[in-house]
Amino acid sequence: MTYELDSTPTADGSQARDESHADHDHDESDAGCTTEHSAAGSSLEESLGVTIPDDHVGAFVAQAFEDVERSTEWPEAVDAVVADDARDAWRSLSTRKQVVELLTIADEFDEQATALLEEIPLDRGGLDDDRRERFEEAKRLRRNADILRDGIAAGYAEGRVSDDELVAAVEAFEFDTAAIAEREDALDAVANAYDLEFRPYGGTLMTEREPDDDAEEFEAW
Repeated sequence: MTYELDSTPTADGSQARDESHADHDHDESDAGCTTEHSAAGSSLEESLGVTIPDDHVGAFVAQAFEDVERSTEWPEAVDAVVADDARDAWRSLSTRKQVVELLTIADEFDEQATALLEEIPLDRGGLDDDRRERFEEAKRLRRNADILRDGIAAGYAEGRVSDDELVAAVEAFEFDTAAIAEREDALDAVANAYDLEFRPYGGTLMTEREPDDDAEEFEAW
């Protein structure tokens, strides 16, 4: 099953990918995925870095994705990355596979953001236009990743994604908060070096903040 995603630019201006994520390696088969909460808890605790009660695995996983500065809804996250002509293919995927797809895209955004930030030297007197553009692009990619994960949390809260589906998707994808921490460290280093402003990460595993009415929207230009 294949479908096309909305375009996502990179800092070097290259064309957006048209490749499908529907047959991603993380998502080849439903077989073998652990859905028993007692078994899932131990492996997820390692990736999320928290102790998870056996009876609340799904809720804890959803909390890891929630951004309290945002109020993203599941359809908003889907609309942001699935093209109109790909909706039938998207709907044919299981909910577990849909969550894996969103996690995969969010992870790619994180990796691109971190790579852009790490390319910016920290020992210059200031930022030229090119480096400033890289910083802004990294913030856009970061924002998009957080919105997608927040949408997954909303899908769970709305009952669109069940406990077993969410846990199975996260285990299949092998989600790890270390990637987010690496991104935030890179962002903080550049911002501190050049006295730049950015919105602190709103994930509930890293901070406790009230929702922000001014939180930016997903940008897929």
